[in-house]
Amino acid sequence: MYVFLSTLILLIIVSTCILLLFNLRNRLGLAPLYILLGGIQYFQINLEYIEPYKILGKFPVFPQSIVLFSAMLFAVLLLYIKEGVVSARTLIIAILISSLFIIGLFEISALQDYFIRNANRTEDINFTLFPNLNFKIFFIGTFLLFFDFILLTSIYQFLISKFHKEHYFLILFLSLWLVLIFDAFTFYTVLFVGTSKYTASLIGNFIAKTLSAIIFSLILYIYLKYVDKVFETASFIANQNREVLSILNYKKKYLDLKVEKKISEKKISAQYEKTLTSISDGITTLDSNWCYTYVNQQAGKFVGRTPESLMGKHIWTEFPDVVSLPFYNACLNAFKSQKAHISVEYFSSYGKWFENRIYPTSDGLTIYFTDITEKKEIEKALVESEAFNKGILSSLTAHIAVIDKTGEVLAVNKAWNDYSVNNGGYNFENTSVGSNYIEVCKHAISEGDVLSQNILDGLKSVLNQETRHFEIEYPCHYKDEKRWFTMHVEPFGTESDKLVISHNSITQLKIAEEKLERTNLKLKEAQRMAKLGNWEYNPVTKEIFISDEIYQIFELDKNSSQDLYESYKSKCILEDEDAINELVSNAIKNETGYTIGYYIKSSEVSQKYIQEVGEVVKDENSNVILKGTIQDITKDKFISDELTQSNEELLKINTELDRFVYSASHDLRSPLTSLQGLIQVLEMQIDTSGKVDKEPIKLMTQTIDKMDKFIADILDYSLNTRTELTYEKINFEALIKSSWEDLKYMDLNYKPKLSLVIKQNVDFLSDPKRISIILNNLISNAFKYHDKNKTNHFINILIDVDDKKVIIDIEDNGIGIEQEYIDKIFDMFHRATTLSTGSGMGLYIVKETIEKLKGSIHVTSELEKGTKFSIKLPNSLL
Repeated sequence: MYVFLSTLILLIIVSTCILLLFNLRNRLGLAPLYILLGGIQYFQINLEYIEPYKILGKFPVFPQSIVLFSAMLFAVLLLYIKEGVVSARTLIIAILISSLFIIGLFEISALQDYFIRNANRTEDINFTLFPNLNFKIFFIGTFLLFFDFILLTSIYQFLISKFHKEHYFLILFLSLWLVLIFDAFTFYTVLFVGTSKYTASLIGNFIAKTLSAIIFSLILYIYLKYVDKVFETASFIANQNREVLSILNYKKKYLDLKVEKKISEKKISAQYEKTLTSISDGITTLDSNWCYTYVNQQAGKFVGRTPESLMGKHIWTEFPDVVSLPFYNACLNAFKSQKAHISVEYFSSYGKWFENRIYPTSDGLTIYFTDITEKKEIEKALVESEAFNKGILSSLTAHIAVIDKTGEVLAVNKAWNDYSVNNGGYNFENTSVGSNYIEVCKHAISEGDVLSQNILDGLKSVLNQETRHFEIEYPCHYKDEKRWFTMHVEPFGTESDKLVISHNSITQLKIAEEKLERTNLKLKEAQRMAKLGNWEYNPVTKEIFISDEIYQIFELDKNSSQDLYESYKSKCILEDEDAINELVSNAIKNETGYTIGYYIKSSEVSQKYIQEVGEVVKDENSNVILKGTIQDITKDKFISDELTQSNEELLKINTELDRFVYSASHDLRSPLTSLQGLIQVLEMQIDTSGKVDKEPIKLMTQTIDKMDKFIADILDYSLNTRTELTYEKINFEALIKSSWEDLKYMDLNYKPKLSLVIKQNVDFLSDPKRISIILNNLISNAFKYHDKNKTNHFINILIDVDDKKVIIDIEDNGIGIEQEYIDKIFDMFHRATTLSTGSGMGLYIVKETIEKLKGSIHVTSELEKGTKFSIKLPNSLL
């Protein structure tokens, strides 16, 4: 067990160090990684001399040595995948050099130690250079390591060219496994073939190195996919397109080709640039890795970049937004099919339309793109103009027709024809295009229709330019339906001899006027019943108008010759008069409204309480006018005073209740805490021989914990119902981790796996105490009601925050809830299962707290499968 644990710790440390130094390569360079791997090589060789561990009791292996050797292959493969051939080749050489350098340092130190020890002794101390190093094993292992590196990159390059990206884990595993197996077979065959331990050692190494290949392949796959996220880049597989033995190729070939390419480019650069610069289209060329090899000036202007800043850059990295557009797929299709593609689309990031002509070449793509924004805008304007001309008449609800000077109908809209159809005119001969509107009027006049005569006279007055406009209102009832219309006649243009006739329905307006009249009558009745009157006062002329209801409220004689204002003042209580006068003066001065309540004298009762509302308006001459209402609210005032007194008493009672809850909970929890301490002392003093039954003490402890939880629930309920909301930035991760730390020892046999995912790009503001209550209760329930029959327990928490809300999902695979109890679990003191040990208040408090925060909660559960709570809370950020 200790061997496995120590090996696992070594694996974690080594792989973490390699990945950490690799991630810091842009800051520190790759030298620290070279040194680390050289040291690993040294220790890996020396670990061959320790006592081997026997798998299944008979197959010897050196687990630490296998881990270190696998880690070196892991590092080489990682660097080869991410940094390419040159960096991988450099790493291989650096590992060998660093290993030799470290071995030399250790042996120099050993030599120094030898001379120091001989100097302090009379006798000679035997010294052997490299005392613990078997040269045969070292040089064979070093040569084999170098060959392993070459074999590893070659196998990987062969597999990546044959398999699809979806099988990438298999590619990584096979690359590492084949090299590890080859190394084990070669090493032990060379050194131990024919010996008694050859077969057993070979089998043990096959088993251990297969396991090591799986683990390191998994680590590398997880890092590439989820940490480095290389699969999300369009060029990942393209960047792996190297020769199988690229690790052995000389750099000189590459440099010679590069020089030759530059010479060729210089020969044609001037003429090529001159030709392409003169073209108004944007032109770019891409290589097979989707990197720019040419960008003309016009293309740079289109995308707002200089050509120099784009050369050699990856197109989808520089313009990631384009990946979601059809242009991206068109380029991929052209590259794969080797056929030209043409696409026309709108690029919202530039606010322009482009026509893209994509042509495949032997080494990439050539793209011509033309700015056709102006053309598209003209086309759009033409389409809109045509649609407007065709649809403008039909889009209007008015019945519109255009006639010439003879009365012939030249055009009508849909509403005109619809009206004719709806009124029995299925034949458009007398109403639509081609009919004669003036002749229709004359026919109606001959039958004695006076309205038609008025309409005909109006048409002629506009045609003869005697007036610019004619309008008439008329009823046009049909069957049992009452209808009214207004007819408008306007000339069609400034010098046209055509007329535009429109009939607009004003039926709803007429009906509204009738309703308004009836409403005014009802309003007067309502004012009488509500003891509400209106008034108006002109500060300049001192004129006062009051409604009949005010006369009744103030008990004034409408026929009295006494000044109305003086009569009003005589009814006011003297102490309120000055306040009223000051309020009215300020309202006039500042042109603001006011509301005031005051008492007046009454013969019916001793006093009446009046509410007066005033506002400042201006008449047509911009003179200030005061208008308002006066209402007798004596009964309401009496009720309001009683209600105010009751509220004050209720507030006092609530305050005392809060004090009582706090004091009672404190007074109850203090003895419970003391009792818990006494029980712990008692438990420690009990005979440990097992003769005394501790079960009653355990039950006492559980009962005390249950009572303490119940008191805590009462405090949470009081906190939620009695305290005001406070808003702070919520740190969800800290709250959940705090709750988790408090609960993880609730049941030592229950160790769930926590999956916490927080998607948050903005701050979330809410009440932290209430959020903590919600999270603590729901996570606590997941702990309490876990399924003891399951082994892989989990609690998944997903938090998704935006500027308007947060969605919190808490899911477990506990015992679940029966469907018949789903709607009852939020009831106070309800227990959905006999396994419940709580007070039945937890979920009730959760729901009350969520409602206090104006949120909602939803639960889905399946018995023996698990439960999921989904919470939605508003973000008070805005």
